[in-house]
Amino acid sequence: MVIVLIVCVLIGLVYVPLLHWLGWMTWHTQQLLNGAVLVLFALAICLRDALDKLRVSARISNEGLGLIALAFGCLWLAARWKALLLPLVLVSACLAFAGMVSFFFGRAGVRQFLPAVVAFFVFGVLAGLVPKLDWPLRALAARYAGGLLLALGVPVKLVLSLGQPAQLALSIGHREFVVATECNGFGLLTSSLIVATTLAFQYRMRWLDKLSLLAIAVPIAIVCNFVRIVSICLVAPRTSLPYGFVHETLGLIFYFLGLVLIWKIAAQYKPGAPTHAEPRPPA
Repeated sequence: MVIVLIVCVLIGLVYVPLLHWLGWMTWHTQQLLNGAVLVLFALAICLRDALDKLRVSARISNEGLGLIALAFGCLWLAARWKALLLPLVLVSACLAFAGMVSFFFGRAGVRQFLPAVVAFFVFGVLAGLVPKLDWPLRALAARYAGGLLLALGVPVKLVLSLGQPAQLALSIGHREFVVATECNGFGLLTSSLIVATTLAFQYRMRWLDKLSLLAIAVPIAIVCNFVRIVSICLVAPRTSLPYGFVHETLGLIFYFLGLVLIWKIAAQYKPGAPTHAEPRPPA
C-alpha cells in the first residue's frame, strides 16, 4: 500500500501544472464553476460505487503500468505537436489516473471510473475553448432571442457597440438588455455536455447512442439559453422585482430544465429501463 501510494503521488506531481491551470480557469470563469462541481460529483459517485462493488487491493499491476506508459507517451507527443497540446495532455492525465485506479481496484475499477474520467476530459477541452466560443455563442444567443421576440410581436433591435470590449444588446423600447459574456450559455453548454457524457458512460450506452446524446445536448443547451434571454426580456419590464433576482431566478430555471431534459433522454438507456419493444404486463 505504501509503495503504491508513493508511486501515485509521484505520478500526480507530473500533472500539477494541468490541475493548476484548470483551477485557475475555473476560478476566473464563472461559467466553468458548475461544470467543475459536476465533474467532482461524478468522481464521488464512481468512488462510492467502486468501494461498494469492488475490493481494494493495492498492487503494482501490469495493466496499470501499461496505462501510465501510454500516459507518458501522450506527454511526449504533446511536447512535439503543439497544435494538439491540450487534448494530448488531457488524454495523458486520464490514462495516468486510470493507471492509478488500476493499482487499487484492478481492471474493473478502471471501467467503474470511466464516466468521471471522460467527464474530466470533456471539461478540460471546454475550458480551453472558453475564449474562442464566447463571442460566437453570444451572437447566436442574441440572434435567436431577437428572432423569437419578433415572432412574439415584441419590437426589438440588435445593437452592436464597438468598443473595448465590444457589446451586443437587445434594444426593446427604451431598455437595452446586454448579452454579456455571462449570458453566452457556455455554462449550460459545459454542464449539459458533462452530464450527457457522465450518463452515457454510466449507463454503458452503445457508441452511436453516446454520440447521439452528446449531439442533442448541444442544441438543448443553446435553445434553453436563448429562451432564458427571451424570458428575461419579457418578464423584467413587467415586474417590480429587482432585475438581478429575475435574471438569476430565470437563469436557474432554464439551467435545470436543460439538465433535466438530458437526464430524461439518457434515462431511456439506463440498464433495466423498459423499452417500447417490451410487451406490457397484463392488467
